[in-house]
Amino acid sequence: MSEIAKFDVIRLYLRQQFPKHHIIDFLEGTSRAQVFRVDGPHGHPLHYAIIGFDFLLDQTAEGLQQALVSSGLGDKLKEAGASPVTVSKTGFSIEGDIAVA
Repeated sequence: MSEIAKFDVIRLYLRQQFPKHHIIDFLEGTSRAQVFRVDGPHGHPLHYAIIGFDFLLDQTAEGLQQALVSSGLGDKLKEAGASPVTVSKTGFSIEGDIAVA
């Protein structure tokens, strides 16, 4: 499964979790992750999900969707506010900065 198809699964999940919000994604500056930014209806950034490529490596579309739902990523983003939530194969963290190239 291509990375683009996996990004589509993540975008769909985030759109379901944050209706009427804008979902934007881009490559993190270190090239080890894709950043998904959830902007409010008026365009201001609200939440950041940093999805590590190590997490995506062995995922299928169904497995990825299930992992996002069971992990409660949407709730974690709401709890974290503007702090980035990092998802890697070792789990979740709510710390660190976003490196944008």
